[in-house]
Amino acid sequence: EFTPCPDGNLVDANGCTTNECVQPYNDEQCLKDQKRSLDDINRYQIKEAERRLKELDKNKFVVPADIRALVTQMKSLHAQASGLADCQALSSATQEMYQVSNDFNDKIRDTEDAMNDARCLKDAQRELKDFERYAIKDPERKIVQAKKQKVAIPSTITDGIARLKELIAQVRRGTNCNDLNDAKSDMYSAQQDLQDDLQKLDFLMQIPQMIKEITREMKDLDRQWKSTKTRAKSSKADLSEFLARGQQLFDGMQALFSEFKTIIASGDLEQIQNFSERGESEAQDKEDELREIMNTVEALRNAPQYIQGLERRTKEMRRSAKDMQRYQKTDTSALNACLDNLQPIIDSAKSASKQRPVDPDALADAFAAVEDTLSECNDVSQELQGIQEEQFFGDFAPKQPPKEM
Repeated sequence: EFTPCPDGNLVDANGCTTNECVQPYNDEQCLKDQKRSLDDINRYQIKEAERRLKELDKNKFVVPADIRALVTQMKSLHAQASGLADCQALSSATQEMYQVSNDFNDKIRDTEDAMNDARCLKDAQRELKDFERYAIKDPERKIVQAKKQKVAIPSTITDGIARLKELIAQVRRGTNCNDLNDAKSDMYSAQQDLQDDLQKLDFLMQIPQMIKEITREMKDLDRQWKSTKTRAKSSKADLSEFLARGQQLFDGMQALFSEFKTIIASGDLEQIQNFSERGESEAQDKEDELREIMNTVEALRNAPQYIQGLERRTKEMRRSAKDMQRYQKTDTSALNACLDNLQPIIDSAKSASKQRPVDPDALADAFAAVEDTLSECNDVSQELQGIQEEQFFGDFAPKQPPKEM
């Protein structure tokens, strides 16, 4: 027996000391520890076992009788051990309960794995139903719609759908969750490949509408070009250079359109996409240049009449200035200066309209300068006419009496 020393060490009957402070372990302490173990067994072994059985029952999974019997045995052993007062007997009962618990865990694990597999298979069937809808049925509906539009269906799409159906059937036959997950991975990978091909089909399905729009735009452009050529014939200006270039551009656009339709008929998606990108850019460049020529032709065709109209308007404003100066004694020097400044600008516009080759930007700038200066002169003229009107009516206005100082 050991007696505690003041410093925590223990001294035996012969006065020898130990290296550690050891508290005496009596029956009372042993019982407390074993009771604590009993509580842990009830909480972590028995209650957990009952929860696992309840989960299996909830999923309507048959639990073998020998597994249920192990839980009953644990509860019985626990009830018996709760009445024991001998530490050694209680310790033996506790060890027996732990052994029964281990047996239960080993046996129920296989049953739970089977339940999880069954749940996995059931979830997979539910997942397959949704998967078939968007991965098989939706693409098949799109194929029907594409065929109605007389769009050639790429073989990669039909092969992809067949491959998906095969993988779905494989998943449906699955009995093991691990193998099932591998098959599902292949299934989703194949679905992504099919989705990429379906995006290409979407592009092909847009082509008929593209053809309609291009046909309509070409008809509209043809009408405008013919109208430009007809009006150009009545012009005194030599516009043959512009008409020849414009016709070349228009013919080039028609050739591109014909080439596009030929490639579409081949059904080669890669060629269609490549030409669509290249042809669209090339056709846009040709159309832009053609419309610029049409605007230039129109401007040159009307340039003589336009310039004549400007000169006539200028003469009218000069005559109006002389009348205001002669009859109303109005100071028209500002208007005369503006008109003097306008004349060289008109001459510059005349020169730009006769220049070959025509610089459309320079011609447009020249006409814009004429319009701006003419507008300034017109503002000055209207201002002078307002002054004249004020002076005229001022002669008849009643005089205000002088303010008283």
